[in-house]
Amino acid sequence: MNKMHMQNPNIVLTGYMGTGKTTIGQLVAEKTGREFIDMDDIIISRIGKSIPEIFAAYGEAFFRGVEAGICVELGEARNLVIATGGGALIRADNLNAISGACNIVICLTADVDTIIARLDADAPGRPMIDRENEDRHTRISNLLKERRSAYQRIRLQLDTAPLSPEAAADEVLRIVETENQRNAIRTPVISPTNRYDILCAKGLLDDLPQILANYHLEGRIIVATNTAIAPLYGEKLVKFLPNAALVTMPDGEQYKTLESVQRLYSDFAQAGLDRGGIVIALGGGVVGDTVGFAAAGYMRGVRLIQIPTSLLAMVDSSVGAKVGVDIHEGKNLVGAFKQPELVIIDPNVLQTLPEIELRCGLIEAVKHGMLADPDLMHMTDKIRAGDADTLRRTIQVKVDVVQRDPYERGERAYLNLGHTFGHAIERVSGYGAWRHGEAISVGLIAAARLSHRISGLSAAEVERIENCVRSIGLDTGLRGLDPNAIWDAMSTDKKWQDGHSYFVILESTGKPNAVRDVPRETVIEILRNLN
Repeated sequence: MNKMHMQNPNIVLTGYMGTGKTTIGQLVAEKTGREFIDMDDIIISRIGKSIPEIFAAYGEAFFRGVEAGICVELGEARNLVIATGGGALIRADNLNAISGACNIVICLTADVDTIIARLDADAPGRPMIDRENEDRHTRISNLLKERRSAYQRIRLQLDTAPLSPEAAADEVLRIVETENQRNAIRTPVISPTNRYDILCAKGLLDDLPQILANYHLEGRIIVATNTAIAPLYGEKLVKFLPNAALVTMPDGEQYKTLESVQRLYSDFAQAGLDRGGIVIALGGGVVGDTVGFAAAGYMRGVRLIQIPTSLLAMVDSSVGAKVGVDIHEGKNLVGAFKQPELVIIDPNVLQTLPEIELRCGLIEAVKHGMLADPDLMHMTDKIRAGDADTLRRTIQVKVDVVQRDPYERGERAYLNLGHTFGHAIERVSGYGAWRHGEAISVGLIAAARLSHRISGLSAAEVERIENCVRSIGLDTGLRGLDPNAIWDAMSTDKKWQDGHSYFVILESTGKPNAVRDVPRETVIEILRNLN
């Protein structure tokens, strides 16, 4: 993450009227030397009317539109204390906008009687509670019920009812200090439907109960993993997580199927998972994709936490919300976008990862370097050792892309560099003989050579890429696979349309592009020359 972007994040106070946003916000601003901003004051200044006058003249929809624009503006500012209107962050897009990448949003709460007592002096002229034939207690109670789920989406909560303004301001500062410490291990992700964190630091699995409590993730918990990971980490997690049960699937890419999803549905039901529950996908890419897809479909969607245990899953498949399974006709042809509530990465688990799986994960890190951060291509030793800072840097490459293109309608397709080749290799081999990382190792070299032929990627850059890929220690030849069969398998790639080929290439290291209608003979020649 850009270090400058993390400096002096805004402190945003939201919540219902009468919870103390303005009073407490002004005190926090004084204590921290920040500028205090009241969103309602900005609206009044720009429109030239009071809030009741705006509602009367233009209606609530107009007011909310102005409010939404200000959320975007303030989300890009820094070093402010911001008090929002009570309804400003009800909309998820407003919350995402004002949160930015690192701003600290705290929802202030209070009971109805406390709110009324605080409003008694200035309640006239509040359009959201001034209603004929309805007393204020009833109106406030009803509005709080309407907004409860939206307010509860905000992770940080502070009950101001028992606190003086001074004490509440001090508690806000304590929360901010804690959040700033967490920011050191946190990569925030803003999606179209929610905002979640990727936490990456050694020892996080041991802190899992506290992490779930911090994020208000409660309910029936299903830890879903495979038979290899269950005795290593799954059984331990279930023992110290409250209200948790363990569900397993077989280990291996060949079990990333609709049949496995069906069994998971049954296991979820038998374990008592309901709509308020949480599924933890604990494992590598196969577990994350398969369990994530099951979570997306069970009861039309239950909450999902990804805990990747392979390096490949840490830097790639657990990021970006794509989940799914393979079918005979192709890899990942059945799937969904399922945004997680949280992604938790503990590099300590790499200590039990087989060497071959470490190498497979390093290939995806090299791909990220080829796409956007070339220095990563020379940091594989740090990544292999589980250096959390370097892992977060690798993860940030994908986060940046998926935030700009969450549903793969544009540049997100660049993340498939080498994957058109790799997925075809996996399919031709029946998904069992080649690990995903092994196939992508070959695919990246093939993509580099295709880039040289199609876009003029220099021979020196191709050589650097090949040397980097080969230094990982995976095979870079086809092991006897037929190039013609690989080409035929590519025809089911999701990016190919109406028989037109689609490949991600590099114009230079760090500058990807995509091309269509690459001649068959060009691809066959490149495949035949792989060794």
